[in-house]
Amino acid sequence: MNIFITGTDTDIGKTITSAWICKNTSASYFKPIQTGDDSDAKTVSQFSSTTRIIPNAYRLKAPLSAYDAACLEGIDIDIDTIKRQCPPNNTVIEGAGGTLVPITHDIMMADLINLMNAKALIVAKSKLGFLNHIFLTVEALKARNIDILGIILNGKTTLTNTVENFSRCKVLATLTDLNAVSNSPIPPSIKSALTL
Repeated sequence: MNIFITGTDTDIGKTITSAWICKNTSASYFKPIQTGDDSDAKTVSQFSSTTRIIPNAYRLKAPLSAYDAACLEGIDIDIDTIKRQCPPNNTVIEGAGGTLVPITHDIMMADLINLMNAKALIVAKSKLGFLNHIFLTVEALKARNIDILGIILNGKTTLTNTVENFSRCKVLATLTDLNAVSNSPIPPSIKSALTL
């Protein structure tokens, strides 16, 4: 089984979460689609030097959704290409942007989760409006019958109980930055999901 790191938005801590899991497990790391000038794989590699990094299936220039960035370059994203590049087990897969970001004309990031033999791990940034973003993300995943492993909160909050009560999902950890999480233990449910 694989873990798919999905988010409520862009720039909310998916890469921090991916690096944290990779550093503390034997999981490989795969970011199928990278848009813009960033290199999330490089960040994970710097934080966890022993992690096996699987190259991006698509690297797109514009900092837009995968679909829009690909359209600008005249590229048709092929889901089978992404699937072939990803190992079937023990891989942390990081999505691009939020859960309902389009990849092709008929596939959203959420749809890719089931196609990748993965459980979803939702990452949300603790900021004004994040409750609504979490609950919408949970509903979108449940509507697609996607197995949700839990939620990672990026930043301190006093609203953990509210998140769990209304999402019906467990908050597995609260992270802040790469340095702060370097020695944070990985919840057993995450480890077991990678080894199934």
